[in-house]
Amino acid sequence: MRCLKCGNELKDNEVICSNCGYNRNNSPEQDNQFATRNIGVYNQNPVDQKEVERKLENEKEFDELVQIYIGDKYYNFKRGKFSWCAFFLGPLYFLYRKLYAIGIILFIALAGINEFFSITTQGRYDKFQTIEEIQKIMHIKGYSTYIIIKAIVFLIIYIFLGISFKKLYFNEVVERIGKIKQDNPDLGFNQLTQLVKQKGGVNILLPVLIVLIPIILLLILVYMYGLMVS
Repeated sequence: MRCLKCGNELKDNEVICSNCGYNRNNSPEQDNQFATRNIGVYNQNPVDQKEVERKLENEKEFDELVQIYIGDKYYNFKRGKFSWCAFFLGPLYFLYRKLYAIGIILFIALAGINEFFSITTQGRYDKFQTIEEIQKIMHIKGYSTYIIIKAIVFLIIYIFLGISFKKLYFNEVVERIGKIKQDNPDLGFNQLTQLVKQKGGVNILLPVLIVLIPIILLLILVYMYGLMVS
């Protein structure tokens, strides 16, 4: 429920608006001219019902545009609970949801962390060929400790992505819708809807390509190596 004076969202048990002090229990006849504040002082500014309705209508249209941009999962993202997709897919899910800049940064950061652990453990097992020798060096020189630390670091990162993704994504969409409306002030709601549909939604092609390209390159290298050997 929203305040009739300023449009601020009220809780179900909230009688007096925390933003402007309007008492929602007062009838329009009682409070159209004077809105009661929670400190008991009367506001001398009359309630402009048309302005309130205009603000509420604009807010309703804005919410509809956000919902169109996100799609069927709108309420799921709005609640901001844990995202299992972000937890399991990591940067790929950011790219899928068109958070390209963040997705690329995550790819670079995760690759850097992985390279750090690779450099740290380099040379610890490259001289050993049998499983017994590898197991021996893991126990003697602490290689297993690096593996455990690396797994814990990546687990923490992916848990953080799962916790923060929905709120981050929803806030980003709200900012994008605001920018779209700001950049296109002359467009009507139907035109804005079409524009939001084009810019919103998901991009499944990019994550699929990122997964397939390394596999295709590897197959090509294996094929070329086979030709060279034969």
